[in-house]
Amino acid sequence: MTIKPLADDQQLTITHYLYLGLLPFFACALGPWVFADIEAFLLRIFFFYSTMIMVFLAGAIWAIALLTDIEPKTRHIHMAIALSLWPLAAYFINLVTGTTYTLGFMMLGFLLLLFWEKCFINAIYPQWYQLLRHKITFIVVACHMLAIWNAIRVI
Repeated sequence: MTIKPLADDQQLTITHYLYLGLLPFFACALGPWVFADIEAFLLRIFFFYSTMIMVFLAGAIWAIALLTDIEPKTRHIHMAIALSLWPLAAYFINLVTGTTYTLGFMMLGFLLLLFWEKCFINAIYPQWYQLLRHKITFIVVACHMLAIWNAIRVI
């Protein structure tokens, strides 16, 4: 079986899902400005959603390592595992330091993921997907910054 690269014929579907995936980030980062009485709840939901997306994207690196000719495979598998466990480390940081540092740590994880993709995986991505992932990641980082601001305001 031959694995074909990310198909350009799926561009519209992939683009729509990536943008739809931003909606919970927006709702939970901007929600506290409208629903101040549930701000702590929205910050927890933001963290949980951020965790799910991080693990999903780390799983994509795992799949790329297993299903493509990208080398060395073990380096990508190790990174996929590290990024999958990143939210677990963030959870323990949250127990010790609180939400502000946790959200900053998760934001750093998304930047690390983008850095990894740009350095080692972009060769298998079409140009449109590279640009889209870059844009989406920076929107996610901006949402994390707003969530950090919200967490600081609560303290």
